[in-house]
Amino acid sequence: MFFLCRLASQGYNSRVKAFQLIAHGTPGKFELRDLPEPQAGPDEVVVQVQSCGLNHLDLWLEEAGLPMSVALPRTPGCEIAGQICEIGSGVNDWRRSDPVAVQSNIFCGECEYCLRGEESFCLRAEMLGVTRDGGFAEKVLVPTRALVRLPAGVDFDTSAALTLAGSTAMHMLTNRAQVREGDWVLVIGGASGVGSAAIQIAKQLGARVMSTGSTESKRNLARQLGAEFVVDPTQLDWPAEIRKITNKRGVDLVVEHVGGEVILKCFECLARGGTIVTCGATAGRDVTLNLWPIFVKQQRLIGSYGRNRVDLQATLEWAAAGKLKPAIDSIFPLDQTPAAFGKLRSRSVLGKVLIEPFEPVSESD
Repeated sequence: MFFLCRLASQGYNSRVKAFQLIAHGTPGKFELRDLPEPQAGPDEVVVQVQSCGLNHLDLWLEEAGLPMSVALPRTPGCEIAGQICEIGSGVNDWRRSDPVAVQSNIFCGECEYCLRGEESFCLRAEMLGVTRDGGFAEKVLVPTRALVRLPAGVDFDTSAALTLAGSTAMHMLTNRAQVREGDWVLVIGGASGVGSAAIQIAKQLGARVMSTGSTESKRNLARQLGAEFVVDPTQLDWPAEIRKITNKRGVDLVVEHVGGEVILKCFECLARGGTIVTCGATAGRDVTLNLWPIFVKQQRLIGSYGRNRVDLQATLEWAAAGKLKPAIDSIFPLDQTPAAFGKLRSRSVLGKVLIEPFEPVSESD
């Protein structure tokens, strides 16, 4: 899995290719550009990108759907795996060619939350590919605090497919909520990046897992990943099917990342004392809740955002141990990034879509 930093080793260190968004839209306007080589400052490294996952966050950036303004041009890409090819001053723990994953929520390391290891709450966090240039490029500049070493046996594509989505699911299931042996866990959208990881994590934690999938291919993938039952959310009465499967009891935990009307349906699936943990709102951010059944049944709605460093480390360790495997739909070269965006936008993806800047070069080449 170790590759040479090809561009640097061959002396091409003045310009790098990056795929940049230059105008918002659906689709947005992109350009493949030659940009100045990034230079590492104090406590920074330059990572040569070997693989970068495409996330719904990239679609929100494309369509100006984020609750913030983003200065353009911007290089998207927040799920980066690669190897270090330049080291700045003051960096002692890393070496060139070290294989790394990059934590997408770049935390400050200094606020009260970071100091107690809760980087997902960071008061001054940056997001790769949104507030700073990301990984749809040959190289990316990142602070060393955002690096996590890839364990032996975890390749770059596996890391890119799990670095954000997998660690988000890990944070949801082991930090924001807890799974007990024998719990019923419902994972919404089991063919998504978060969903495909959540099914496996919940299963490993001893849960009985069920999921949803809007097509037969999506439902089949959820079953292959470990879901015992998979229902079709396009059917209006799908929560009734969940309750029937659980003998009218409902589920103990729902892993939800869609929002909108879906989260209201999730409450219909929830047992007394049950919990919904949610990390997204792709189907809508505004909902109207009926509070009466929530407090009468003593249910919980918990928000989950990003991940802590320990979540990303655990995700990669689980991958190295064979407990967590990425579901990879397809891999696109950098110059076909618009096609990758189009595929994700079509909602036909099974697992993760990855972007690879170029073919890796092995040390023997």
